Amino acid sequence: MTLTRPSELDELPDGTTIEILDRRGSLRTKRDGHWRDASKSPESTWNVYVYVNARRWGARVIERGTHQ
Repeated sequence: MTLTRPSELDELPDGTTIEILDRRGSLRTKRDGHWRDASKSPESTWNVYVYVNARRWGARVIERGTHQ
């Protein structure tokens, strides 16, 4: 299932990892209600990046979290 709307991404529980379906295949994990990049500072958030690129390219769930 391909996700493209911010509301679909917001509904995913914390601990979920998604892949942006662009050429890079960027992975982002939801923690404390924000999308994070594991290779960057733990305090940095990537919400706008995820919403814009998911809308443009789509995203798929790699691993679904269990926390809501």
